Amino acid sequence: MTFSRLLLVIKQTAFNAYTAQEHLARAAGRALTYAPDRMSRLKERHDTHMFQVERITRLLQERGASVTSVMRDEVTPAHVADADLVLALGGDGTTLIASHIMRGDVPLIGINTDRATSVDLATLYRSSEPLDMRRSTGHLCACTSADVEPVLDDVLTGALEPTTLARLRVTVAGAELAPALNDVLVAHPSPGAVSRYSVHVGGGDPGGVDRGAHAHVEGEIASAHDPNSIDSSAPAPLWFHVRSSGIRACTAAGSTAAMRSAGGKPMHFSSRRMQFMDREPIYHDHMPPPSSGHGFYDPDETMTLRWNSRVGRVFLDGAHNTHEVKMGDRITVSANGPTLRLFTSKWFRRNHAEMWPDRREAMREMADDASGPSRWIIDE
Repeated sequence: MTFSRLLLVIKQTAFNAYTAQEHLARAAGRALTYAPDRMSRLKERHDTHMFQVERITRLLQERGASVTSVMRDEVTPAHVADADLVLALGGDGTTLIASHIMRGDVPLIGINTDRATSVDLATLYRSSEPLDMRRSTGHLCACTSADVEPVLDDVLTGALEPTTLARLRVTVAGAELAPALNDVLVAHPSPGAVSRYSVHVGGGDPGGVDRGAHAHVEGEIASAHDPNSIDSSAPAPLWFHVRSSGIRACTAAGSTAAMRSAGGKPMHFSSRRMQFMDREPIYHDHMPPPSSGHGFYDPDETMTLRWNSRVGRVFLDGAHNTHEVKMGDRITVSANGPTLRLFTSKWFRRNHAEMWPDRREAMREMADDASGPSRWIIDE
């Protein structure tokens, strides 16, 4: 067996969180009760998740593996140091949280314990009730409860190889944060506030950390890193000042998440480039507009920002892992973070191989006929 010391990182469910809040409220003498119908559905999902956790644990033990379990909010690098394989049991969120503490060659596999079926994906985005009961699609997960047994057999015997994925390296005021597998958002904590920051685009070296010009300069999407496109004779660093709703940077793995929803480009999963986009930039007072607000950095290049708002926040792969930023902080983001060996699904690799189909029409067909073909979900 290729792997024998396994660490299970287990999701805490929404049902756990809601019931804990109810218990705390009662202990404080306050009444807090959530809608029974919603709690009933969350309890059903919780039971499904815990059933799969117990089932997967049993499957691994039957195959002779040594299994250690830890809840995802309590996992530490010490747990990973004792394992030769980490399994994230939950969905994409649990997989991302586990990835943040992983370095070196120990691989990770995500297992979706409460998968959204093709019918769910096609129908649950609308309903007769004002409750969003959609499940995780498990984009970063290698398998679901439906196919976990054969996939685990292939992983444990070495028949299945992990995919090596790029991650983002982020520093704030010289301190390095956890590597991001999907994306990084730097923004004001309030979504209604303007984010102010300056991007180094050329001239002098801002502290020895920047090796390329940012694609914030007009016409630079194709030549963003051409030294001739910037006045390199400038005696001091040249900064481009931005007001927007923040800036997002992503890896190839994260290019089909928020970046694609914002109009970005899906990237091949093997790419080591970093894609960025200014969110709702205020360029109307420039004539002509100086930037498209979207572009790429090569692996050996670093995006350097100076934060100009009073407060700010760095969001690493969503809202679970954040870091506060203050005015004057220097922030760097690059795609040269430690790579991650992640077991991925065929669905993931197809969707990151620049083979995106136009799925809207097929989704409409499925919504009209939930028993129809799931052609828009790429399984093979």
